[in-house]
Amino acid sequence: MRYAVAAVLAWAFAVLDVSAMPYLHPLGVSPDLVLIFAVCWAIVRGHDEAMIVIPICAVVQDLTTSDPVGTSLLGLAPIVPLTVAVRLREIESDFLPAVATVMGASLCYGVISMMVLGATGQEIAVLHALFRVVLPSIVINALFTPLIFLPMHWISPRQPAWLQGSTRLRSSI
Repeated sequence: MRYAVAAVLAWAFAVLDVSAMPYLHPLGVSPDLVLIFAVCWAIVRGHDEAMIVIPICAVVQDLTTSDPVGTSLLGLAPIVPLTVAVRLREIESDFLPAVATVMGASLCYGVISMMVLGATGQEIAVLHALFRVVLPSIVINALFTPLIFLPMHWISPRQPAWLQGSTRLRSSI
C-alpha cells in the first residue's frame, strides 16, 4: 500500500512540476518536486524503501519530461548512497540531513543530466549550465524541502530506535 501511495504522490509532484512550477522560477530555475519527494522519502522511510520508490519516481518523471528516457533514473540513483551516508551522522533531527541530501542530489542530478544530454549530441555550455542552472537549482530545491519533508515526517511512523541519531547501537569501547 505504501508504494502505491508513493507512486500517486510521485505522479502528483511530477504533474505539478510540469504544469505549475514553470511559472514559479526564482533564480531562473524551477524546483524539482519529484527529486525532493524522493529524498524526503529516503530520509524519513529509510533507504530500503527508497530503493523501490526512487525508480518509481524516476519513471514518472521520465514520462512527464522531454529528457531522454532513463535520464531521471540515472539522476536520482545517487539518492540512496547519499541517504546511507547521512545515516552516519550524529544529529538527532532528520531535517538538516534531508536538506543536505537534497542539495547533494540536486548537484548529482544536474551533472548527470548534463552528461546524458552531452552524450546524445547536444551542445552544452558547461560553465553556463553549472552556474545558471545547477547551482540555483541546489538552492531552490533546498528552500522547497520543508514543504515536502515536514508533512511527510509528521505522518510517517516512527523509525526504530537504532536508526535515530545518538540512540543507535554503539560499541562500549
